[in-house]
Amino acid sequence: MAEHMKITEIRDMIKNPVKLNDPFQILKIVASMVNNPSCDEKEVQELVLRLLDRKEEFSGFESLLNALAREIGLFPYLNVEELGLSDLIAYEYHRPVGLENIVFHRIQAEIYRDLLEGKNVILSAPTSFGKSIIIDAVIATKKFNNIVIVVPTIALIDETRRRFSKFRDHYKIITHNGQVPSNKNLFVLTQERVVEFLNEDQIDFFVIDEFYKISPREDNDERSIVLNQAFYKLYKTRAQFYLLGPNIEHISGISKGKMEFIFRKTDYKTVVTEYHYVATGDSPYGKLIELIKGLKDPTIIYCRSPNSVNKVAVELIESGHFTNDRLELQKAAEWIKNNYHPDWLLVKALEKGIGIHHGKIPRSLSQFFIRSFNSGIINYLLCTSTIIEGVNTSAKNVIIFDNKIAKKKIDYFTFNNISGRSGRMFKHFIGNVYLFHEPPQSQLPTVDFPLFSQNEGTPDRLLIQMDDEDLGIELMEKINKYKKQNILDFDTLKANSISDPNDQLDLAEKILSNIDYYYINLSWKGIPKYEQLKVACELIWSYLIKSKGLQSGVASGSQLTYRIWRILSNNDIKSMIVEETKNIDDFDMINSKIDELLDFIRIWAMYKFPKLLLVLNSIQNEIFKKKDLPPGDYTYFANCIENLFLDPSLIALDEFGIPIQVSKKMSPWIKPDKDLDTVLSNLKKIDVDELPLSEFEKELVKDTIRHL
Repeated sequence: MAEHMKITEIRDMIKNPVKLNDPFQILKIVASMVNNPSCDEKEVQELVLRLLDRKEEFSGFESLLNALAREIGLFPYLNVEELGLSDLIAYEYHRPVGLENIVFHRIQAEIYRDLLEGKNVILSAPTSFGKSIIIDAVIATKKFNNIVIVVPTIALIDETRRRFSKFRDHYKIITHNGQVPSNKNLFVLTQERVVEFLNEDQIDFFVIDEFYKISPREDNDERSIVLNQAFYKLYKTRAQFYLLGPNIEHISGISKGKMEFIFRKTDYKTVVTEYHYVATGDSPYGKLIELIKGLKDPTIIYCRSPNSVNKVAVELIESGHFTNDRLELQKAAEWIKNNYHPDWLLVKALEKGIGIHHGKIPRSLSQFFIRSFNSGIINYLLCTSTIIEGVNTSAKNVIIFDNKIAKKKIDYFTFNNISGRSGRMFKHFIGNVYLFHEPPQSQLPTVDFPLFSQNEGTPDRLLIQMDDEDLGIELMEKINKYKKQNILDFDTLKANSISDPNDQLDLAEKILSNIDYYYINLSWKGIPKYEQLKVACELIWSYLIKSKGLQSGVASGSQLTYRIWRILSNNDIKSMIVEETKNIDDFDMINSKIDELLDFIRIWAMYKFPKLLLVLNSIQNEIFKKKDLPPGDYTYFANCIENLFLDPSLIALDEFGIPIQVSKKMSPWIKPDKDLDTVLSNLKKIDVDELPLSEFEKELVKDTIRHL
């Protein structure tokens, strides 16, 4: 207890300049703790980080401060010009090969050396640990020819691709199925893209970021199932791997009998997190505004949902406290006003210097907000849980305004993940987290690998993707029922990895129950008639979605039909928004309509509907062929909807940071012909300043070109 009080007192002295009257004595006390095995290692490391944060207060004692940093392994924070020979040797020992200006801390270096020795590593470490830079260091060795990096979201594809652009002279960076691999490739893909199009031949090394999502967190966890499918596909290559994620207590299901690996769990931090409890009283919004007025450093405000973000944004805007004199944001706001809607909340927020980040915002705009926040152009960023899924930010402060994700309370794991966005190595030694609610109880999760644990809860959709040799006897019998039935070929069920095999069989039986009716309505090719589309949508909704609630603006098969048909009739985003919001004067209703439409386009039109339509396509194809009837073919229509009836390479550029509206303007110069590689090559050759684009559009294009 006395030792704990001592550390508390020292912490208080370091934090308070008035009490810091004897710097040498402070250094001496901390040094004695560093070498004392009875002292808590995490608390001692925190004290050293606090000392580094106040380095200017220890002028004349730089060598002692460097010695403390070296002793606990914080080599990145050492000043090389102040080091003696022995410290300099240790410093250079922690420098990875092939990366300039990068030095590892002690634990990073240990993991790096494990990977270079060919070991598989599963790492659980805090957000501020620096897990990703180890990936860069492995790539820089040029030891591997084909490397796969699996990231949780498309937003993180762009961020990772930009970071990897420094390797473009040695590797081709592949992010999209519109690109053709070369001899040496860096594949940066979501789990969905690994499953859909990655050719796993000769993969040498793979990485899964945020690997904890492999463990189902609820029944029918879609993302978990797809990530497991991706992991299994990569695992079967026998390539070396590095799985990384934050705050994991244990892993289960995967055993060393099935594969060799090292599990490293560490609490090693490179920044200090300070928690501040905010008493809101009856006015949480008023308290939030009061708090923000006192925060000058970059600040993230976490909210439970896009609706909550919108409410907070309106309160901040109407408070009159926020102003914006940044020309970049004024240009961005004007562009959004002209290309979406003048009353969209995004415009109003940007005009006040406030950024918004959630899943209903177009990707290129979300990426712009993150880059603007990290570069200091935007100082306040309102966000949902999208910010915790691997997106790197440079925030001094995090305000956890809501304690839920949608309607579900955040658990301790998610709480840590959100809190971990405060502070950033080399930018903010101390990160502040402001809590508007009591934090959840301390309990970190165990991550289960259902591929290997293979219990009754392991989804059939996942099991049928596995080779017989990898299935236990009981589950082999479970899967055999799909092989023995004669409704659909087992290969068809397996190929439709996006859908549960039982759902596919139920759908097939429905078609077979009234073959004449369904043949008339499902044997179309090219573009369907409205009634044909409606039959397809109602089958998809009833058998492949099976939802009784609202999903991204859709509540029924007939509503899905109507919305898809409107895109077929009009694929211009601004025109669709104008149509959706005409005769509406209420600001909140206008924003609700815009968010709903953009969410539908992103979730349904550009992803879910085309994928499920192709499942239906394969089922009707097999059924009608077995009946000696010419089948339909939906591939053209699915491709059209997925790409909003535009060239796929133009749609792909949205992931690179160029909005669809800008890509369409640039078509005569980039010459799209369903070939993304050609478009990217043409993009690098053009003189952007000569294009008929606005200043904001030109800057977006230039920023993309810089990282190709």
